[in-house]
Amino acid sequence: MLYKILVVIYLVTVILMVVVILLQEPKEGGLSTGIGGAGVENILGVRGAPTFFTKLTAALGAIFLTLSLILSLLHSPSQRTGSVIEKEVKKGGIQLPPIQAPQNPQNQ
Repeated sequence: MLYKILVVIYLVTVILMVVVILLQEPKEGGLSTGIGGAGVENILGVRGAPTFFTKLTAALGAIFLTLSLILSLLHSPSQRTGSVIEKEVKKGGIQLPPIQAPQNPQNQ
């Protein structure tokens, strides 16, 4: 039950993050201005105060990463007890042939 609730919260976070990122205003021209004369301000980090959408993106990103780690830990392979083949062999559903040692022609 907890896993399903966390997955729903995870999906809502992903959808909100996509919407918030798409609503953000693009910065002054992207990579092309980084090569020209205005790139010095971008490299040195001179820019305005973070907007509401920037802060919201950072918060949603932190929630996204935290939920990703929690969900991966809840669904980790350490909680599984063997493969499907091992389970069937233990149940007796699959009969494996006996394993024979290889024959060495020099001993004969």
